[in-house]
Amino acid sequence: MRSLLGRLLAVSMLVFVSACSSVSYYTQAFVGQLSILSKRKSLDRLIADEATHETLRNRLHFIQSVLAFADENGLSVNGAYSTYVDTGRAYVVWNVFAAPTFSTELKRFCFPMVGCLAYKGFFAEQAARDYAQSLADEGMDVYVGGVAAYSTLGWFDDPVLNTFIARSDERLAALLFHELAHRVVFVKGDTQFNESFATTVERTLLRQWLTERGQPSVFDAYLEDEAKWQQTIALITKARSALAEIYASDEKASVRRRSKHERLQQLQDEYAELEQTWGAQGPYAGWMAQPINNAQLGTVAIYHELVPQFEALLATSGNLRAFLEEVKVLAKQSNEVREQRLMAEAESF
Repeated sequence: MRSLLGRLLAVSMLVFVSACSSVSYYTQAFVGQLSILSKRKSLDRLIADEATHETLRNRLHFIQSVLAFADENGLSVNGAYSTYVDTGRAYVVWNVFAAPTFSTELKRFCFPMVGCLAYKGFFAEQAARDYAQSLADEGMDVYVGGVAAYSTLGWFDDPVLNTFIARSDERLAALLFHELAHRVVFVKGDTQFNESFATTVERTLLRQWLTERGQPSVFDAYLEDEAKWQQTIALITKARSALAEIYASDEKASVRRRSKHERLQQLQDEYAELEQTWGAQGPYAGWMAQPINNAQLGTVAIYHELVPQFEALLATSGNLRAFLEEVKVLAKQSNEVREQRLMAEAESF
């Protein structure tokens, strides 16, 4: 059994700390994680406590039911989300993403225990924004995103947080399915594989959960939302491909910069047109309203780019449990073998 101190040090490195980080960065990761752990309160005790507000009690009951469903369907919970923490803020961490001015590839931040990831996280928003500014000063495109939940990959029993508990039933269930999936499979240094896998599990279980709850109207609304997500992701994927061609051209930097600006504006215009066909704002309304850059586009790619391949593997696996076992085996292979297998599944599906 690892000591609490040992686990804290490990997770500080595991989730947040890059090999070239300063002492202050190690300190904020350690202190931030310790602060979360020190505030944990048992869900069972909170539910039984008459002083607990009824709204919170109902949400905790709901979460326990979702966890039971996840466990029954192959996602071993093993004590995760059995406690609650009120962080006192809107997000638990803030992730910094960065990409070169003329590249669609996200900058990689290398960690001692998990390899290189596509982001760097901070427990304090200002620290994240200060670091992002330092990268921007170097000429990088940067994006800072608040994170409502993260997984410690089984090093700790992750708590329920105030940062995500107020979500709608389906969005809260989806988040829990996603984070639990990270506890099942995590590939060192492959953010895209990990996030696309977790997104696939999230969608699969959410569909099944809504169906079993007998909520056809909610399920129909979910399918409509999914269609909007897919249409938006298709626009973003097309834009990234066009930008890659612009960046690879032999044109002068000033010409490529102008072409970049025009293509990003085109993306925003295309999304506005898409919203008009829906007759309502879509899932990326706020995201598209702000200035867009390579780093921001990259955040979508790491969560969704391999989802079609994973969904094809799920279809050929027959059921979720078999799929999870397939991915566990695949996770042990080299990057090249994983990529070839997923592409082969998608092509044959």
